[in-house]
Amino acid sequence: MKQFLPILIIGAGPVGLSLALSLARVGIHAEVYEADEELNTQIRASTFHPKTLELFENWGVVDEIIKHGYKVNQLQYWERATRTIIADFDYQVIAKDTKYPYRLQCPQHITTRVLKPAVELTEFGKVYMGHKLIDFVDCGTHVTARFETKNGIVEKEGSYLCGADGTHSTVRKQLNIGFQGKTYEDRFLLIGSDLNTNDLLPNGAQVCYVFDPQEWVIILNLPDIVRVVFRMQNEEDETIAMKEENLRKRISNFFGEVPDYQIKTTQLYRVHQRVADTFRVGRVVLVGDSAHNNNPSGGMGMNSGIHDAANLTEKFIRICNGESDSILDDYSNERRKYAIESVQLYSDQQYKNMAMTSDEERVKRNKSLSEIAKDPKKAREYLLKASMLEERI
Repeated sequence: MKQFLPILIIGAGPVGLSLALSLARVGIHAEVYEADEELNTQIRASTFHPKTLELFENWGVVDEIIKHGYKVNQLQYWERATRTIIADFDYQVIAKDTKYPYRLQCPQHITTRVLKPAVELTEFGKVYMGHKLIDFVDCGTHVTARFETKNGIVEKEGSYLCGADGTHSTVRKQLNIGFQGKTYEDRFLLIGSDLNTNDLLPNGAQVCYVFDPQEWVIILNLPDIVRVVFRMQNEEDETIAMKEENLRKRISNFFGEVPDYQIKTTQLYRVHQRVADTFRVGRVVLVGDSAHNNNPSGGMGMNSGIHDAANLTEKFIRICNGESDSILDDYSNERRKYAIESVQLYSDQQYKNMAMTSDEERVKRNKSLSEIAKDPKKAREYLLKASMLEERI
């Protein structure tokens, strides 16, 4: 394998670190540059699907990530008004399709703390914290990038530069790449607490999607915390909604009388569905949220970014073995198509299912989901799609 200048990766989130690890483990020099002095401490994304766990196994970190995670063996859809389970999907129906027949809930900030030392333990990977990208130049044969650090401006050279710097990507903006899509009208309120939902929602799974025409809810159990996401009413004032007494009232309105509990985190946010016009310009490529956003229904955003990293690593291996870097156009086309036709299509349909208000549509939705869950063949196909393993159907 030919040796090149290091591949420069901007951003030490799960996608940037995954890319660095996958490259370093095959002997390709990779350097990660993160603007912050420390890794992010927010929970953020937390879902890992089976396909991603398979990649983590290839990269030698799956056991450590599973150790810090919470295995989700069931996925349920509920009707809030009747407090009944509409559909109950058991991941065992895909046990013959993957070594990891479950969905793992592990907070993003824990994941990055597994990935970073794994990168640094390799011979070919480095992580530089406190390096904020100022700008970069594609010189044709290599790239140069300037970073702001506490010791002044430093300049680095690399064979390629990969933007894994998130939704507001500096890399994407400097390239003037369009980022088309939409912002959903709904606002979402996340309340993280130490509630025990097993007692509050009898027969409830570790992940529950609760339908309601006004205030639908998503429940995600993580290690040491349960995240409950509420769809806010259009007329609600954000400042009032975020007061602790009103947060607790919202929890009580949903679960009923609850024992004493601690609110650990809150977040109010909107979600977007966007995709970059291209994922590649010359020696610069985009991965993860810098290239595509989707609403979090289904938990595919971070996963698809990590899958970007795996695809891109395959292309860099081929380049190091003598192929033309025109195959980076294949990366761009393949991953952009997948983002639009699979991830965004699925997550948008999940959102529409949650947001339905018409009684007729809701009855059809509930009947369809119930029939799918009760049919082993259809349930398998459904969970393979939900697990980003649709190619195994």
